[in-house]
Amino acid sequence: MFKAVPYFNFKDALEAIDYYVEYFDAEVVGVTKADHEMFEGSLEEMKMSREEAEKFIMNAEIRILGEPFFISSTWGGKEISNEGTQVAFIFDGDDEEAVETVKAFFEKASGAAAEVDMPLGPVEWSKLFGGFKDKYGVDWMISAE
Repeated sequence: MFKAVPYFNFKDALEAIDYYVEYFDAEVVGVTKADHEMFEGSLEEMKMSREEAEKFIMNAEIRILGEPFFISSTWGGKEISNEGTQVAFIFDGDDEEAVETVKAFFEKASGAAAEVDMPLGPVEWSKLFGGFKDKYGVDWMISAE
């Protein structure tokens, strides 16, 4: 069995996780930092201080609308652009509970967005569609089938 999981890289992954928890109601499944015991003795090789290791995310998993996303920090605090990264949530437009969940998600998340590309509403190809770009440059789309 295979599955695809979006994997985001951020200069400050801790900040990004907090952002997605606050505005996307993300659930943090797990966070492994560079100060974890499995990396004991590797900080010098990684060219990282103890203080940096306490903030450096080797891997984290969050769930947004029940879907998994992996997150890590960029090496050396390198700036990174997530421009062009797109995530689409597809849901059953006849499922009233799903519609209400999506409406609440869109309202909250797009309120913290850098830009709303399309307000949530009916379009020619969907009963309910909307899109916005978050502060990290990731485009998020919602679309009913």
